[in-house]
Amino acid sequence: MSDAAVPASPADELSAYQGDHDRIAVGSPISVELAAFMQSGISVTLAVVTADLRPIAGFALACRVDATGTVRVLLRKPANIALINVVTQGGPIAVTVSRPQDHRSIQIKAPAARIAAVRPDDLPEIARQTAGMRDQLIGCAFDPVLSAAYVAFEPGEVVALELKPDRIFVQTPGPGAGSELAR
Repeated sequence: MSDAAVPASPADELSAYQGDHDRIAVGSPISVELAAFMQSGISVTLAVVTADLRPIAGFALACRVDATGTVRVLLRKPANIALINVVTQGGPIAVTVSRPQDHRSIQIKAPAARIAAVRPDDLPEIARQTAGMRDQLIGCAFDPVLSAAYVAFEPGEVVALELKPDRIFVQTPGPGAGSELAR
């Protein structure tokens, strides 16, 4: 039996965000609460589009938000090579973070991202966040072995993408999904 919580609501998200003026940095659309959510050990997916408008999606291991509002997405290079190739060509990127337990989902968009080296402090953070995602999946009645395999990685295969979000959308399923959160 799953220990899933009551599903999250887009209306609750929109209401809570409208009154939240505690941004991580001046000019950033990310609130302190959203930064904590993004780094809490949840699902991180990415999307880009090629020059010929072909969509490419990817899966990341972890997400970090620094004091300037820059988002570092940490992902396995071998599993995301097509996405990484598109990122190097410029163009917009979307990152969606979603908590399996209650389906709370937020999408950030940026006009571009850049490839960055993995820093020594990224690896413990990846381990913490992937353990959280594994536990989320197990809590939703996924097999523990499958859950562990879903977040497995080798440190040498990790690459970082850095981006400065300019828009945020609530993607939690339900009425209001797709609405832009106030800037």
